[in-house]
Amino acid sequence: MALWVRQFGDVCCRYTLESTPQSTCVMHTHDVLEIYYFISGDCTYLIEGTAYALRPGDIIFKRPLEAHKLVVNSSEVPYERIGITLPIDRFRGLETNDIFEAMMRRPLGTGNRFTAEDFGHTRCEDMMREIARRGETMSHAEFLSHIFLIATEADRVLRQKGNAPHKEQRASTVATRLIDYTNEHLYSEFSLTDLCQQFFLSYSQINRIFKQHTGSTACRYITTKRLLTARDRIRHGATPAEACYSCGYNDYSTFYRAYVQQFGHAPKADQGVPTSSSELLKTE
Repeated sequence: MALWVRQFGDVCCRYTLESTPQSTCVMHTHDVLEIYYFISGDCTYLIEGTAYALRPGDIIFKRPLEAHKLVVNSSEVPYERIGITLPIDRFRGLETNDIFEAMMRRPLGTGNRFTAEDFGHTRCEDMMREIARRGETMSHAEFLSHIFLIATEADRVLRQKGNAPHKEQRASTVATRLIDYTNEHLYSEFSLTDLCQQFFLSYSQINRIFKQHTGSTACRYITTKRLLTARDRIRHGATPAEACYSCGYNDYSTFYRAYVQQFGHAPKADQGVPTSSSELLKTE
């Protein structure tokens, strides 16, 4: 259950504790950046084919459209965490470098986890603990300063690592190739049939691999990301037709039905609507 939820304008912070957690989470993706602080539990985070065995104190960064799913390994250990969502450009315009540049450049499913060892002697974990302790009453300015400093440190760590190998290895070569190929061709006229032909696998084999390593079937994975991107483009001035054809659809009626089914309204309704940091796409 959520102990508290705070909305700081376009930034949302949620502190949650589940005494007997269950693996009910489905694969989902956000149209904003998510910062996740793991306090306790026996859980694994699946992010684009990488399985992160979580340890208390881990801070996970997930950039927009990075698909993820939490797996609860044991319901006997209470699951406690903080989740913070914010638009990627929240801190742009400040007198600093783009603190999310390295975050946006890294390959999907790599470099998501930051440990106390990564941050060294900085106060990142202390600041996260302070948010857990005082976040319900913390001022807007103090909260954003904490998030800014944590994001700055994460950017420093990523830049220092550069091209060094990441500790976490993605689960399997086949899964990695499938996920990467899908994302490289996401907005072209490409389908599950193309994946089958490219990798010499059957529909059931591809879906089994996707389900195991992303928490979603291949079709739902593709549809989820396309629709979220289409909505973002519509909100930034594209017409529904332009968004449709630029996101991999070759038939507007198919796009329209999928959009209404996912969001509950027609694409035109999102024209001129600002992105909300609390919105995400879930898929079975």
